[in-house]
Amino acid sequence: MKELMSGIKKTMPEGIYQELKNKGVVKKATDTILIGNDEEEPTLRLDFTYLDDQLIQFVNKEYGFLETLPENKVNEEQAKETAQTFAKVFLNQDVELTKTTDLSGYDTGDYVTFEDQNQNTYLVDLNRNVFLKYQNASQD
Repeated sequence: MKELMSGIKKTMPEGIYQELKNKGVVKKATDTILIGNDEEEPTLRLDFTYLDDQLIQFVNKEYGFLETLPENKVNEEQAKETAQTFAKVFLNQDVELTKTTDLSGYDTGDYVTFEDQNQNTYLVDLNRNVFLKYQNASQD
């Protein structure tokens, strides 16, 4: 758990880290670790799914907390750096990312989707510079 929180501190806005540090509730469901800010009705939840100790999916559930974060607009290059930092911290990989077709439901111009050399996908919120999703291509 300490390792996950350290990774969150390195890859997420300070507000997310502080909220989870102060109010964090951790649940484990099979191969998924869920970290939220409330047991019953979280407004912030990060889900980390593993297979053989390898992260295969990450989802930053959009329950409303993100909307309370201050705006921190970033361009595509800065968003790419956010995704690369996530890959380095949680996947222990240096990845080359290219912009790809927006994920379904994220084609509003407020998000950018990247793909790495292994066709894994990464999603970043351009308005708040928040990493939202990682999907290992072998799990699609």
